[in-house]
Amino acid sequence: MKRAIFFSVSMALLVAQALPAQPPDNIESEMRDLETRRFRALTEADVPALERLLSDDLIYSHASGWRQTKAELLASIRSGELLYHFFASDDLNVRSYGNVVLVTGHAAAKVRAKGQELNVSLLYLEAYVKRDGRWQLVAWQATRLVA
Repeated sequence: MKRAIFFSVSMALLVAQALPAQPPDNIESEMRDLETRRFRALTEADVPALERLLSDDLIYSHASGWRQTKAELLASIRSGELLYHFFASDDLNVRSYGNVVLVTGHAAAKVRAKGQELNVSLLYLEAYVKRDGRWQLVAWQATRLVA
């Protein structure tokens, strides 16, 4: 199953690269709003909101290398294994390829993961797919910046 999901995300990214990037129009503001809502849902542990914002086939790769599915991510938030105190992003770059949008950015986060308190600065890449008229996160990949 994980290989199929990885293959699906990989194929979406390959198709996106093959197509010319469309002008963002209102996509950039949509993505900024979506990111604000998602980061708020993370810091408030709002699982119902995250259920709507995350795709069922999500692959969430933390900067530590911890990789989770949607079900695993939501379970860690519900249990308190993963607790976001703060999460904010800037320096967003949005590229739209039809029903696929790639977003890169910089984020700062304060999080407790597996009992360890962390203050991290990240670079990230995320992929959104529009399904049934709404954008859902299908992939998150973060890299920790080292001072």
